[in-house]
Amino acid sequence: MLPFARYFRAFALIVGALLLGVAAAEAQSWPSRTITLIVAFPPSTTTDFAARAIAQELSKEWGQSVVVENRTAGGGVVASLAVAKAPPDGYTLLMTTIGPAVLRPLIDSKVHYDAVADFTPIALVGEAPNLLVSSPKLGVGDVQGLVAHAKRNPGKLTMGHPGIGTMGHLIALLFASEAGIEPNFISYAGSPPLLTDLAGGTIDAGSIAFGAPVGASKILAVTTDERLTFLPGIPTMKESKFPNVTGATWSGLFGPAGLPPEIVGKLNQSINALLRKDATRQLFDKAGYHALGGPPERLRRQMADDRAKWSKVIAAAKITLEP
Repeated sequence: MLPFARYFRAFALIVGALLLGVAAAEAQSWPSRTITLIVAFPPSTTTDFAARAIAQELSKEWGQSVVVENRTAGGGVVASLAVAKAPPDGYTLLMTTIGPAVLRPLIDSKVHYDAVADFTPIALVGEAPNLLVSSPKLGVGDVQGLVAHAKRNPGKLTMGHPGIGTMGHLIALLFASEAGIEPNFISYAGSPPLLTDLAGGTIDAGSIAFGAPVGASKILAVTTDERLTFLPGIPTMKESKFPNVTGATWSGLFGPAGLPPEIVGKLNQSINALLRKDATRQLFDKAGYHALGGPPERLRRQMADDRAKWSKVIAAAKITLEP
């Protein structure tokens, strides 16, 4: 090796070690200023509700402001891009859901972010369960009754969902496939207009996330693995003889790629402590939001499992947002 090359290599190693030392020191002293928590959905949603609870708790614990900023454009894409491009110093974080984190990249190759490579998973915070509901005017009492009605009236059952590629849409598709029925799917701009049409009998059934008031519609089942404390009388789809029809609109906390492990660990520990509190779980239950928690690996595994499961449904139904 030439002397110059040897000196240059030694210099590079020294600079690298110094930079690593500075980064480690900054991670140890984090946070020392205001943190921005970007939320991919508007105020009043369950994701925003959980994010604000986290921001309040972390501000109190660390003595630094955690400011919630709602960036709702693009169905979560704008918020995701903002955090993907942010420096990995722990001062810009993202609260988002399965939609932008898993589903949107599966149906739109032009999102301009890699949901795995561009983010650091921090914590799986909670989930809003999805529901299978029916119009009270249909007169069915449970999931099996809905399936029987559909089979007695082939091609006539109408089923609404809150938009192409949403969890409600994918669960409706999976349910129809598992039940061997062919509903007429109707896409709505969210759950409120769907519920209005259900109440009036304009459509027969729907697949929605819990959060909007269900009004006069009848809840037939939840798609979570277990019954929910805030809907104790409602069976799961597993109990309704459809064990594969599971899924929920979960929320997770992320940072940019390369977020130091010390910061990830500090955030994860604090969030889990918050989620373990009885007061937090009771507060979330009232909002129809089920607290989860766990290590960062749980969020990473949830994303991988959902990609494997829903990519098959998306491919079978040929769902895409591209022209």
